[in-house]
Amino acid sequence: MREIKFRLYSKYYKRMFLFDPQWGNYSHGDGWVGAIPFEDGRVTYAPSNRQQLAPSDCEWMQFTGLIDRNSKEIYEGDIVRDCNGLDVTWVVEWCDKEACFLGLDWCGKPNEVIGNIYSNPELMEVK
Repeated sequence: MREIKFRLYSKYYKRMFLFDPQWGNYSHGDGWVGAIPFEDGRVTYAPSNRQQLAPSDCEWMQFTGLIDRNSKEIYEGDIVRDCNGLDVTWVVEWCDKEACFLGLDWCGKPNEVIGNIYSNPELMEVK
């Protein structure tokens, strides 16, 4: 069974965070969530790293349970390079109709995460 976890993009801070369910939770009203800075797939757990974020300020992205060819976790909103050697990129997104993540080409080789839709929107531009 895959691990259930979330990454957050704070529109206020303009950076990625990892949701920390052990520290932050929803309280009354809009409340806040506890989060830890999460850049390039690396997290350093330290009390000084923790942030309180308003849920309404965040874009939530779920972990797919998959790892790319560089051992980087793949989340919704990631932009991945095609694993067949083609000059094609995909955006990973959840599809309710198919009950699966789209944008992951199953060619027997792992894809490569090259960015995400919030930090690297230029990667989605049509060439």
